Amino acid sequence: MKPGTQHQPESRIASLNSDNTIVNLTGDYTYLCEGYYRSQDLEADGENVYPTCVEILDAYIVPICLEKAKQAGVPVPEHYITNDYFDPPVMLDPINPFMDQQRLVLKPGTQERAARSLTRNFTYAVCCQELPPGTRVSHFHAVLGWSSSPRFRTMATLIWDVFHIPLANVRVFVRNGETVLLSRLKPLPFERLTAREHEYVSRRVTWQT
Repeated sequence: MKPGTQHQPESRIASLNSDNTIVNLTGDYTYLCEGYYRSQDLEADGENVYPTCVEILDAYIVPICLEKAKQAGVPVPEHYITNDYFDPPVMLDPINPFMDQQRLVLKPGTQERAARSLTRNFTYAVCCQELPPGTRVSHFHAVLGWSSSPRFRTMATLIWDVFHIPLANVRVFVRNGETVLLSRLKPLPFERLTAREHEYVSRRVTWQT
C-alpha cells in the first residue's frame, strides 16, 4: 500500500474528516439493494448518515429529483409527467422504481413505440425532459460534492448540498455549450471510481473497520 493510502474495507462505510458524519460509499443506493439497506441500518442505529433513505428516494426518482433540485435553485430542464402523449425532442425516464431504462426521443413519429415500452403499455407514467435546440446530453461523476472535470464542479457541489449522495453518475443537459442542467442521478458503484477519484475520497474520509 502506498504511503498515505488508507485501507478501504468492503463495508464502504467511512466518516467525513470535516465533521465525522458517517458516509455510505457503496455508490449504488438503488431501492431494496445493499447500499440502500446499509443506510437504513445506520439510520436505525441512530447514526447521522449520508445518504439517508429519504435522500436516496428523492435523488433516484427522476421527477422528485428534478423538483427538489429546482426548489433549491439548481438549474433543471423543463419537464412533465405523462403515460401517453409527448412532443419530441425529449428524454424519457420511467417513474416505476423497478425500471432502470431511459430513452432519448428526437424525431416525431417514434413517440408511441417509446411510450409503450417505458410505460408498460401506457400503465405507468414517465418523466419527459425537454431538449431545446443547442442541447446535448453529457455525464460526469460526482464524488462527495466534487468532479474531476472543472466544468462540472459547481453542479457536483450543488448535488451534494441538496441530496447528500456521496457517489453519483450524473446525467446533465449542456445547453449552447455553456449552461449545465441537472437531468438525472444514477448509481456509481465505488469500484468504478477512477484513480484520481479514489485519491480524492481518501483525502476526505477515514474508513471504518
